[in-house]
Amino acid sequence: MAWAAVIGGTAHGLMELPFVVPIEASITQTQLNAKSFFWNFSDLLKKRALYRSLGTTAFGLIPKCWIHYAWLNFYIQLFIPSGELKKANPVESAKCGLATGASEVAFLTPFNFVKFRMQRPEWQYKNMIDCITRVYKEEGPLAYWKGTHAVFWRNSICMYGMVGFYNRIEGILPTNMRFKALTTGALCGILGSFMSYPFEMLRAARQHNISFYEEMYKQGPRRLAAGYVPGAARIVLHSAALGILIPKMKEFSGGVSFFKSSADKVKDSVSSGSSSGSKH
Repeated sequence: MAWAAVIGGTAHGLMELPFVVPIEASITQTQLNAKSFFWNFSDLLKKRALYRSLGTTAFGLIPKCWIHYAWLNFYIQLFIPSGELKKANPVESAKCGLATGASEVAFLTPFNFVKFRMQRPEWQYKNMIDCITRVYKEEGPLAYWKGTHAVFWRNSICMYGMVGFYNRIEGILPTNMRFKALTTGALCGILGSFMSYPFEMLRAARQHNISFYEEMYKQGPRRLAAGYVPGAARIVLHSAALGILIPKMKEFSGGVSFFKSSADKVKDSVSSGSSSGSKH
């Protein structure tokens, strides 16, 4: 059993859940209506809709984090000879970040699609099941993967910032700094969110059936950056938690051996394929 991913994902999910739900709901509204984050937070509070997506988020968050850490651990073992992210060079770290972000897309886009739809009272879904069934009937089964290309680039670029620059940013900070891992993770989150935010807006437009070009891009940079600051803050929470957990990954149970074994099989397959090709 891949206990490293299970423990890491569960811990991360529980750390985020109480804070993520109201922040994300307000960010989604801000991205789509271009009003301020605080106006939307207040409006959702008045409508008692801040935690409207709590059940959906709780249902998907821990599996989401499990998948996140499973892929991250797998790529650490595949790309980093030492098997430890803290000992990776910049290229190895970048590979882990890009590959992890890209690999999550197919598995997590439907979870996130339903969550984002539930965050908006305007859709008038009664609950998660009502959302899933109505989307299927009204928009078809492929609707759950709307915006997949935007999610792909958003995840890959964001994870590149969050993981690819981890060691470099950690090296810049004072050696004996308190909360160094937390600070490193938070700074990486700011970097990742800045690099990926245009694709986040494209995702929001696609998944809520509005024109990205007409209603966002053509309106100028300010409209295109709607919700960026609270969105960055939300990513910082995620990345700060990641910063705490990255140094602990080797300590989580014996799960790393599972990922090392899987990565070794991939390496062996690639090597044997290359050998066969050279003989011919």
